[in-house]
Amino acid sequence: MSFISFEARFFDGETAKPHQVDVELYAACLRIRTADNSFTKDWLYKEIKVLEQPVPPQPARLTVHRNTGMRLYVEPKYWPVLKSKLPRTAFRKITLSMHWKFLSGYAGLAMVFIFGVVFIGPKLFEQVSGLIPQSVETKMGKMVLESSISNPICTAPKGQAALEKMAHNLKQGMTRDIPLNVRIVSDDETLNALAAPGGYLVIFSGILKHADAAEEVAGVLAHEMAHIEMNHPMKSLMRNLGVTFMLQMMFGDAGAISNTAQFAGIINQLHYSREDELEADSVGHTLLEKANIDPSGLTVFFERLKQMEAKINGHSNTQWANFSKYFSTHPLIEQRINKLRKNESNSIAYPKALDAAEWQALKNICSESD
Repeated sequence: MSFISFEARFFDGETAKPHQVDVELYAACLRIRTADNSFTKDWLYKEIKVLEQPVPPQPARLTVHRNTGMRLYVEPKYWPVLKSKLPRTAFRKITLSMHWKFLSGYAGLAMVFIFGVVFIGPKLFEQVSGLIPQSVETKMGKMVLESSISNPICTAPKGQAALEKMAHNLKQGMTRDIPLNVRIVSDDETLNALAAPGGYLVIFSGILKHADAAEEVAGVLAHEMAHIEMNHPMKSLMRNLGVTFMLQMMFGDAGAISNTAQFAGIINQLHYSREDELEADSVGHTLLEKANIDPSGLTVFFERLKQMEAKINGHSNTQWANFSKYFSTHPLIEQRINKLRKNESNSIAYPKALDAAEWQALKNICSESD
């Protein structure tokens, strides 16, 4: 029997872990199977529901009526051949056979939305973010990272030890009691860092590549830790996705929660408000001071980014586009440099954030297995 096949990403609706699968297209159904054949699932085309068509580079998102917790993510390049197999009913947003809980959920959603907009305003959902249980926040952060970061995590032991030492020292100044999970992602062409719900922090290796001193990395890390301290990731999600997110929370749909975050463009595309960024700079500066780390490292790094900005303008290749991600997710660089400079003191002699060996190990965390 001949069939068309391609690779895709699959969530089974029971765990947050994504599975790399092969999708085989037959006359009446598609078959989802793992490479080792440990898992096989057939979806009849007539039972498939398209949740979201692809908007490159974001994939298409599909589920199946008899198990709406499952999710299949299909890359844009494979979408035309699959789309040609699907009936028009697959693209209907609402059907008469919708589950009653789904209908009642949207009725409740409408009430929450109207009440929030009319009586309280958009700040409603931001304020509610503080009521989200930490276990749910942690699950959110884990799901977001697992579904949005495909590059390998760097784990060279000596480099990881240096990173954890830096994070531990900075965490002593935090008042929020939340475990931190700090990771370096191997991607030298991406100059970015991000904070996700649940204490997850990611620094792309492009930061290490372009930093001249450990204090610069500490400054970036302190800034992202400040976002966690002030609960900015959850507040941002609630500001932008409050209604949808509350719907998922109402019914405890783990797969839907993950997709809600993806609807927001995944965590690395969430934009903090001007006030959030300035607050993170201020709180990050305090964390650095409490850890006895030179806070000017963040300013120095920002100034280097500012110099790169001139080179970024007018370039359309992938490398410069990746560099520009930091400017899109961390705006107001020049204004923030000026504000940070006003808070710095040249009269204090700070010890090194890491010794020479530790700094070298951190720089090489993605290239050494030591």
